[in-house]
Amino acid sequence: MKSLAKAVTVCGVAAALVLTGCTKSDETHSGATKLMLAVETSAGDPLADMLLAFADEVEKKLGDSVELTVQTGGAIGDEEAVLQGLRAGAIDVAAVSGSVANLDPNFTIMDMPFLFTDRDTVVEFLDGPFGDELSESLVQSVGARVIGFGENGFRQITNNVRPINTSADLAGLKIRVPGNPARVALFEALGAAPTQIDIGEAYLALDQGVLDGQENPLKVIDAFSFYEKQRYLSLTSHIYSPVYLTVNEDTWQGLSPQIQQGLTAAAAAAAATSRTAGAEADEQLLSKFEAAGVQVNEADVNQLSEVVSGVREDIADDIPGDFADRVLAEYRQ
Repeated sequence: MKSLAKAVTVCGVAAALVLTGCTKSDETHSGATKLMLAVETSAGDPLADMLLAFADEVEKKLGDSVELTVQTGGAIGDEEAVLQGLRAGAIDVAAVSGSVANLDPNFTIMDMPFLFTDRDTVVEFLDGPFGDELSESLVQSVGARVIGFGENGFRQITNNVRPINTSADLAGLKIRVPGNPARVALFEALGAAPTQIDIGEAYLALDQGVLDGQENPLKVIDAFSFYEKQRYLSLTSHIYSPVYLTVNEDTWQGLSPQIQQGLTAAAAAAAATSRTAGAEADEQLLSKFEAAGVQVNEADVNQLSEVVSGVREDIADDIPGDFADRVLAEYRQ
């Protein structure tokens, strides 16, 4: 993204940004609108790639009217720190994923196992009225809105012990999961020992045997090189994880209609790029992993889904109002 380099400046290193922010104002001396963008991960990971694609599209669509500062690779901290900065207004735009559910229970709908089985269906869901409801819910709960849904991907399981065909094969396995209660409940129901470790520390934990395995989309497994430390990859597609491109609501309301329109168009383009990259990665990466010595198998998805039916019910019960009921009536077969 050569054009992006002209638009991006970097302000200091810093977890301290979450508390103090870079010195920023609504406009620079030249009249450009200044925006701070942040993500936990680095280029190559779906979250960072979507944020960088968005920044590139913003420059194309809005040019010198917007000045972006982009923080990637953990400069701000983990995803919880990025969300804290977003809520506080130290970060204007963030690409985040599963941790949003810790702040807004409506987003746990995306942690409901085996709810979606194909991309077309999940795109219809996120880009339609239900996605609008999620965005509005986040405005009320967090003070941020979703302006684009990208793709983290369908999550698969890797481990070093045995192929996962049924829930019996997960018994006792130490599986890394994100800091998300619904994900913990899912793997407990499957008989595993879910272990919450920061994703940046997971590679070493796999190498040292602290973990037996992990669960992530193929593109994330590749970006963090987890396949180098895992013997087995079991295709479960147990959850579809979006990338939520979010903007602080106070920032959003302070933007001109022209800037809002440009950011909305840039978010749509970045989401399309993200989804295409995810689909292409799923086609290409299995061959790469197999060439590296990873054994790939198709899991018994029907058996796994049946075992975790109670998790779906618990998630639905914890979502306020009738949102979950309406989603399940529309999409759960």
